[in-house]
Amino acid sequence: MRAFLPALVVMIAGCSDPAGERSVQRPTAEPGTGTVAQPTESQQPAAPVADSGAPALPPEVQEALKRANADVPPAPPGDDQARVALQLIARNHPDQAEPVARAALAAYPDQPRAAFVLGLSLHKQKRYSDAVPLFERSLAGATAMDAAQRAQQFPEHTHVAHFLGWARYYAGDLDGARGAFTSHVATVPTAGDSWYGLALVEIDEDQVDAASTALERAMACLPEAERMEESRSRDRGKILARQGDLALRADRTQDAVDLYRRALRAWPDHYEVWAKVARCYDRLGDAQAADRARVEELNARERMGRIVDAPKGTRP
Repeated sequence: MRAFLPALVVMIAGCSDPAGERSVQRPTAEPGTGTVAQPTESQQPAAPVADSGAPALPPEVQEALKRANADVPPAPPGDDQARVALQLIARNHPDQAEPVARAALAAYPDQPRAAFVLGLSLHKQKRYSDAVPLFERSLAGATAMDAAQRAQQFPEHTHVAHFLGWARYYAGDLDGARGAFTSHVATVPTAGDSWYGLALVEIDEDQVDAASTALERAMACLPEAERMEESRSRDRGKILARQGDLALRADRTQDAVDLYRRALRAWPDHYEVWAKVARCYDRLGDAQAADRARVEELNARERMGRIVDAPKGTRP
């Protein structure tokens, strides 16, 4: 966009004179005399006039130019190292990101962003207990900053609570996870994954109504295209599967099968749901359907690279 705006200005300025510059007839020598002929009155250069015909820039272009030409604030301390570490994490190399993030935190211990990036590198390595204090440290540091400084030095600060919630959940701290997820959705109501995390906490705590509400909120946060019944969406499949768990917990076995089936249409490779479907059919007394579901479970495990020994009496 920055490269586009100056080009746009040049183009607009050039429209006032399509030739690019005014054509002025130069004096020429009369043949055979060596005398320079003076331009006639009609050839005299026109007196300069104010170029009042140039079109004015649209207000939104003027505002964009103002932002583009504004002084760029200095990068926050440790920004280069944080960027490198985040890129490595995005490329699924959190183990390589960890030493970069540790160096940044050692150099800038007062920077909450450095603590967050190191925590994220550990979180992605499933070292959740190690990540928790770093996320907590990052969150406390971000809270202590004023809003302008926080926005400039720590653009990811809004989502620290999300990662803290998951780290606490996997570390076994359900109350702490609930608090972090609740804090995140209060700030970002459209954070569907935090609503989903909150639902898991409530399911584990046997808070069925609260879990059901959180799952509905998670579903509402999905893009409209993913909420359609026949759409393929892993996130939608996960939510439907958990709604099936709630139905099964309430002894509504057939409702659970229907929800699990919908989940599998959204995400056919969810092999754990195929296993749940098989158990539901066992409960309903449909052995043939249960065996078919177990075969589908094996097929899904193979597609996902999660091969296990086949259950007795089944074959892929």
